[in-house]
Amino acid sequence: MTEEITRRPDGAYLIESAPNRRQYLAAKAAREIVGRIMAPITAAVAGYSDELDRMLDASAIYLGPGK
Repeated sequence: MTEEITRRPDGAYLIESAPNRRQYLAAKAAREIVGRIMAPITAAVAGYSDELDRMLDASAIYLGPGK
């Protein structure tokens, strides 16, 4: 194989030459920060929802006098 399958472009990569690159990087960093902050909350809500579904699907328990 004389040619590489992947090679660097002659010029700058598209994102590096974009006029809004700093804005893009700031937004990306903000998304990552929000994702890290929200991850435990999202996991807690998902766990609560799963437990609620299990409770609603469970059979009824009758605690009165036996038959």
